[in-house]
Parts: sequence; structure tokens; C-alpha cells
Amino acid sequence: MTFEKNVFTGFLVKGELNAAISYLSGFSDQSELCGRYREVFDEDKRPVYENDAYLNEILDVYRKYYREVFYLNNNTKEAEKRMGERFGAIFGNFVTCSSIEETEEKYVFQAFNERGFSFLGGRTGGFLGPYVWSDTEKKKYDVELPDGNSEYTVMLLDGFISRSWLDYISFGMTGTGGWTDSDGIINCVKSSYDIEGEAFRVSLLKHEAQHSMDLIKFGNISSDDLEYRAKLVELIYSEQRNMLEKFLLESDNSNAKNGHALASYKIAEKFSFKTGLDFKELAALSAKETQAVALELFSESSDEIAKKYAMK
Repeated sequence: MTFEKNVFTGFLVKGELNAAISYLSGFSDQSELCGRYREVFDEDKRPVYENDAYLNEILDVYRKYYREVFYLNNNTKEAEKRMGERFGAIFGNFVTCSSIEETEEKYVFQAFNERGFSFLGGRTGGFLGPYVWSDTEKKKYDVELPDGNSEYTVMLLDGFISRSWLDYISFGMTGTGGWTDSDGIINCVKSSYDIEGEAFRVSLLKHEAQHSMDLIKFGNISSDDLEYRAKLVELIYSEQRNMLEKFLLESDNSNAKNGHALASYKIAEKFSFKTGLDFKELAALSAKETQAVALELFSESSDEIAKKYAMK
């Protein structure tokens, strides 16, 4: 049996760190990576941001949360409570925020901003973890989608010192490559892409542009519906990569807050229904077959969400 990166990262996208490590441990050629996981998560040797001891303290609060939630499988509410206590020790016992998001907004954002960094807190896939970067470049791109062409503003972000939980637990092998602001601006993690490649053109630009379009039309659309449509767009336009196989490996319906995993599970179910194939057989579909089914499902989805969500 050969180590398959997609299988490994599929576990991580679902937040199943121990399952990922267990899979990894079955391959002798991955012993170095296994050792790294043992050091960081078992022996608790956290990386250090040496440029600023104060910011390192703040980042360490998140790193402890990652270990507790993903490796030790502690209760997430209890882990967040301990985060609040640790932030209180850093910012002062007067911190009485009702949530981590409020603490981020009132205190964490300012700490990074004063030191020249941009900061985005909140949750990704239901889990906490900040994006912190130093450089932003603005560009405009014309993007083709199933419903037409439009120009989108893209912020190319670089100089990251934190890329949230998935980047951390995968040691940079996978993670969020971008996101769309409420105003329709697309943010791109520049180091994640070859700007001339299909991944950038499809998985970043088209995926996030579809988010932007849907958020403008349907402001109250759920995370899993939003991701479902954007992932279908990836399948419609991808020719060089088997994105369906990737989504099948990431599919999971056990965490109601993980929109990406839920969307991938919905894609697997819908594709299976349309083709009569089981989940394992679907990955063998050709690019043209995948594109045809995805386009049909996208059209059906457009009719469904128009009825499901009130127009802005």
C-alpha cells in the first residue's frame, strides 16, 4: 500500500487529527513526519514566533487550543473557556468578554494591528483559529461562472504567521487558500497557489467568486449550501485535477458546523444518486462525466436556493 496525501489530508480537513496520524504511522517512509507530529502534539513542543514575544504568547493560546481539541479530543466549549482564561492572563483580568470572538475583536486584533499585521479571527469549519499576515496586494480579475462573467477585486495576501487550525495541524500541507468578504472582495493566500495554474483560476477565483455572487443574492445562505455550490463550480471547470476524488475523501456529515465537509458529503450523495455509483466508484469518473453531472446539479441547486432563501 502506498501513502496517499489526499487520504491523509482528507482526515485533517474533517478535524480528525488522530485518524490522520494513525494512517500516517502505517508507512515507514513517513517516519520523519510521524516524528514531527509526536514532538508537536504528544510532547507539546510548540513552534515559537521569535520576532515578538508578546505576539508569540497570543499565538500560543491558539496552539494550545488546537492540541486540546484536535489531538486530546477535549470538549470544545471547555477548551474555549480555557482560551478565555489564557487571554485574560495576557490582556489583564479585566477582560470579561462573552466569547472568544469578542475578545479577538476588542483585544487580539489591536495587538496584531499595532505591530503591523492584518488579523482575521472567528471560525473556519466550526473551529477557532486566526489568519495573521503582513502584506496585501490588490488586483482585479475577470471571472467566468455558470451564470456569466464579472470582474472581481482580489487581495493577494502574504507574510503569514498564522493560517488557522487546518494549516497548523497539517504542517502547511493543506489549509484555507482564500475567502470572500461580506462586500464581495476575494482574499487569496498567495503562497498557496501558482498564480498561472488551474488551482488558482478554479479553486480560488471561481470558487470564491461564486461565494461572492451567492452572498450578494442570498445574504442568509447557509455555510454548507454556499460551499456546495462553490465546490460544484470547481467540478464544472476542473480539467487537470480530480477534485471529485478530493471532495469524496473530505466528505463528512457528523459535524453540523463544518460547511466544507458537509458540502462534500452532499456532493458525494448527489453524484451517487445521479450516476448509480457508490462513493468508491465515483472517483473513476472522467473529467467530462464529472463536469456534466456537476453542471446539472448546479442548475438544480440554483432553483432550490431561489426558493429556500429570501432575496436581499
